[in-house]
Amino acid sequence: MPGEPITRRGRASRERIVERAAELFAERGIAATSVDEVIAAAGAGKGQFYHYFRSRDELAAAAVGYRCAQVVAALTQSLGGVSSLAGLEQALEGFIAGFEQAGLPGCPIGTLATEVAGRNEDARLQAAAGFDAWEQLLASALERMCQREELRADASPAVLATGLLASIEGGMVLSQARKDMASLRVAVEAGLAQVRAYLS
Repeated sequence: MPGEPITRRGRASRERIVERAAELFAERGIAATSVDEVIAAAGAGKGQFYHYFRSRDELAAAAVGYRCAQVVAALTQSLGGVSSLAGLEQALEGFIAGFEQAGLPGCPIGTLATEVAGRNEDARLQAAAGFDAWEQLLASALERMCQREELRADASPAVLATGLLASIEGGMVLSQARKDMASLRVAVEAGLAQVRAYLS
C-alpha cells in the first residue's frame, strides 16, 4: 500500500518526485502536467510513483504542501524578527521588489489554491495551511508591535494580519493581470494604512 517510505533512499526518491512535481506545477499548472511528465523529470519509474502515491491527487497535495513550506520558510526569514512598523514596511518592500524581479508571477500559494479549490480537498488544505502560516507571521509581528506599545491596546493583531494578507493577495492578482506593479503597491499601502491607524 502506498505511503511514506522507510529507507533513506526511498525518502530521497519520493522527495525528488515531489520536488519535480512542484516545479512543473509552478511552471505549467497542475491540470496541464501529467504524471508521466513528473516521473520523467524526476528520473523515476511508474512503479516507484505508485509505490509512494495512490493517485495524481495525492501527489498534487504533497507538491502543494512542499511549495507552501518553501514560501513560508522564505517569509519567516523576512518577517520572523519584525517588531516595528519600520521593520514591517521594510519586509513588505522587499517582498514587492522580489515579486517585481520575478516578473509578476502571481502568489505561489494563491495560484495553487485557486487551481485546487473544489477539486482536491487535501491539496486545498495544504494551501490553506500555507496561508494560515503566512497570516500568523504577520500577526506575530503585529503582536510584538503591541508589546512594544507601538500599537494601541485596542489593536487586534489577528484582524489586522488578515486585512494585510488580503491586501497583499489582492494586489498580486491585480498586478499579475495588469502587468503593472502599481496595484500591488497601492494594495500593500492600504493594508499598512489600517495598521498605522492603531499607532500609539
